[in-house]
Amino acid sequence: MEAGPSSGTAPMAAPKKGALWIVIAIVIAVALTAAVMDVVVLPTLKPTQSEDFKVHLMTFDVGYDAPNFNPNWTAKAGQLIVVTMNNSGTMDHEFLLFDKDKATILKSVKYALALAESHNAGYRNDEAIGNATVDEYTGYHDTWANLSRVGCPDSCVDHDVGPGNTFLFWFVINTPGTYFFACHQVDRTDWKIHQEKNMWGTLTVTA
Repeated sequence: MEAGPSSGTAPMAAPKKGALWIVIAIVIAVALTAAVMDVVVLPTLKPTQSEDFKVHLMTFDVGYDAPNFNPNWTAKAGQLIVVTMNNSGTMDHEFLLFDKDKATILKSVKYALALAESHNAGYRNDEAIGNATVDEYTGYHDTWANLSRVGCPDSCVDHDVGPGNTFLFWFVINTPGTYFFACHQVDRTDWKIHQEKNMWGTLTVTA
């Protein structure tokens, strides 16, 4: 994202009430805006426009939009992709965007979980040990370079939504190619990763 130049001058007076909300919005935008070579993650200060790619994504236990269904989106390079994600399930779910091979990513994720499990005997039967196992797995997932989401570490496309909640987010992909998104939460009923249970989709970015 390219930011506009700053005037560098201090305001002459405190903003009026109406202007104050604009200032707050700008401050929030600056705090939340990040950019990397291929991806821009940013909030917008204006309503979404007709040329934006807008999509509603429903999460189930376990799946996107429907169990055993893999959404397939197509957007243009540089187009604002606006996602409204609803969680209709009872588990936490997430949207993680990757530009690497789906099978390779899953293999690494499964290894990260197996490594955490090997350090926490009894994780299936003890809630506290199970929590420690998931925390260790999450630490591996979020720090291993081969598991980095698009834009990481500076501006990861990585969004969580809790049960019964809705989350709105948006991002821009500037490099054409085939990407995939997935949920890497752990289903503790069988200790499988949600991508392994077919919770993934494809994003094709055209020139």
